[in-house]
Amino acid sequence: MSKLLCNLIFLVSLSVFGQSEKLVRKNDKKLVGYWKGADFDNVKFIQKKYWTINREENGNYFIVFTSFIDCEVKVWNERGTWWTDNGKYFQLDSRTHNLTSINYSLININEMFFSKKPSDAKVENNDVYYFEGLIDY
Repeated sequence: MSKLLCNLIFLVSLSVFGQSEKLVRKNDKKLVGYWKGADFDNVKFIQKKYWTINREENGNYFIVFTSFIDCEVKVWNERGTWWTDNGKYFQLDSRTHNLTSINYSLININEMFFSKKPSDAKVENNDVYYFEGLIDY
C-alpha cells in the first residue's frame, strides 16, 4: 500500500513540476519604448481614438487611450503582456484576457505600421491598420 502511495505521489509530482516550465516569448526590441498612435475616421479623417503605449523589454505594456466623440472625452487604460512571432505582434490584456494579433513592420527607426493584412499587401478602404510613432526610448 505504501509503495502504491509513493508511486502515486511521484507521478503527481512529475506532472506538476513538468508543467511549471516558463513559456519564453520573443520580444522585438524595436517595439520597446514609449509610442503614440491613433485611429482615424475614414470619411472625415479626424482622430476617433488615440493612445500612448509603453512597451517594456520584459514583455509588459501599459496603454492610455483617449477618445473624443460628439464632444465627449473618454479616457481609459489597459495593461498586459506583449510579444512578437513571425512578423506578428501579440498583446494580451491582463484584465479581460483578450488576445490581439496583428501584423507589423518597421517603416523607419521611429515609426511602425500595424495591419490585419500582411505588411506587403495593398491597403484598401475598410482595412484595419494604424501607425505608431516613437516618443521616447
